[in-house]
Amino acid sequence: FAIKQQSKPPIPLSKLRRALCTFVAMNAAILSVLLFALADAQVPVDGVALMQKLRGAKTTVPSPVDEPDIEASKEIPAPKQLFNSQQYSHDDESCSAEGITPGVCALASLARPAWTPAPGLAEDCDKKESADRLERALIAEIEAALSGNHTGFDATRLAELEVELQSTFITLPQEAGGGLALAPARYLLHQHFLRQKSWYVRGLDPAGDGRKPPEEKEALRSRVAGHLLEVLEKKVGPQKGLDMKMLAIFVATLEHLIQGDQHERLKQAWAVHGFQSEMTDAAGLTSVLEVFMAHYVYVSTKAESGYTFTLEKGRKEVQTIQKIYTGWPQVQDFIREQLEKHSLRGTKAFRFEDAVKAADAVLILFQEVSGSMCHDMMHSFSSFAGGDLGRVNLKDLRSSKANSLFRESDEYLRELGALDESSPGNPYVFLPNYMLGPSNCDGTTSFYDLCCPNECEVHKAHFESIVAKTSSQEAASAVAKAAAERLGSPLPAAKLNTPLALHGKDFALWLHDVFPKDCPMPREADFGDGNVVPDAKKDFQD
Repeated sequence: FAIKQQSKPPIPLSKLRRALCTFVAMNAAILSVLLFALADAQVPVDGVALMQKLRGAKTTVPSPVDEPDIEASKEIPAPKQLFNSQQYSHDDESCSAEGITPGVCALASLARPAWTPAPGLAEDCDKKESADRLERALIAEIEAALSGNHTGFDATRLAELEVELQSTFITLPQEAGGGLALAPARYLLHQHFLRQKSWYVRGLDPAGDGRKPPEEKEALRSRVAGHLLEVLEKKVGPQKGLDMKMLAIFVATLEHLIQGDQHERLKQAWAVHGFQSEMTDAAGLTSVLEVFMAHYVYVSTKAESGYTFTLEKGRKEVQTIQKIYTGWPQVQDFIREQLEKHSLRGTKAFRFEDAVKAADAVLILFQEVSGSMCHDMMHSFSSFAGGDLGRVNLKDLRSSKANSLFRESDEYLRELGALDESSPGNPYVFLPNYMLGPSNCDGTTSFYDLCCPNECEVHKAHFESIVAKTSSQEAASAVAKAAAERLGSPLPAAKLNTPLALHGKDFALWLHDVFPKDCPMPREADFGDGNVVPDAKKDFQD
């Protein structure tokens, strides 16, 4: 090699580094597979074959109770074509063969335990490959959606989303090409998930994320919304901006990725039970769903993705949740209802597909549990003096009557903008700011927190629909009239400025003055320079 290279120009250092990185990554991948197989030893023996199947492995080791099907193994079907024909890893091909899209597959690979490289080149290669693989996968998801070939949603869903996004889109500043720049796009998408699902999506929330991931791969998962938005912007170009269609594609794609990841996490809850076949009875499925939901709710595991827990740990979380979470009996009722629906159809044994349907339904119903608990808490606080106006003395909230619900520190309340210290030595609490804080969020994943419903957004959505149909000269008076109708009395707040900046600090303050029990006091940090649209300026809070 050295002799041949004498007559050729020297190889660039960058090429040598890429070659070495590839060599290290290939050897790391082999070691990772070996260690991953050893990690499966935590799963009961009867669950190993099923775990491999659920993970989308290319080969399946027969369980002790099953004989291999010789005839079926003679012909192995080719994996399905990946969305954009890019070359992915073997994991991606296996996922595609199982009907799992590249984005879901890449996110799952970031969460599962794998070989941990030593610091240095191997670690750098591992980080870069993880980030590159996720970006390639997100590009594949977007290209499939643009071509109309995405398996996770169809044109009907995109049309529904465009209708949902329209009013907010019209009221935001647009680029010359008619679309939204990244900052207003992030804001619109944050508002959408907040209104529709009470989700605070990481990477979209103007306040940043108060949950710092424990390591780099979990951080990549947490930033998936921001990465996906950047992929879309690169696709259309910053001058044109993101139009309604592209924003609808973003929402549908992110919903698909989140739901897909839920199903992958459910596979872990199923696999650790070590069922002796691909089916289980009602008691087994009940245990799977309880383990899955307990991990979703359990406060102390907010930094974990849900792919690595054992059956022992899962059952401990169920026991803990039963003691500390007052909404758990309702979750158990939802689980029983789902099993009863299947039983009415004569089903005695349940497959993993039945667990998926039941888990999807329970997660939706859980939003109702979380929301009702928030309403009950707010009702309790409203009984204090000033509660009907959304502002209560801190000493009252620290009293024994509310102490079981209100335990947060002054520093936490101050950071939220919930602490009114205008009267020295006698602070008050803005109830909407407190209720919308992260300490009142129930369900948590790598991608979002499920928090209390934001009643202020109901008012704001109503005003957006009015402004979208009104001229700019008449918008302020039309909104004021609508607000008075909603109150059923004359407005207590100052007159609205013209032109109306519906998403700026002044309007947020006006909303707080008009609806003090529903709308939070705006924080200076969220709006920056005056009436600009709030933006997610940072990934994680300090």
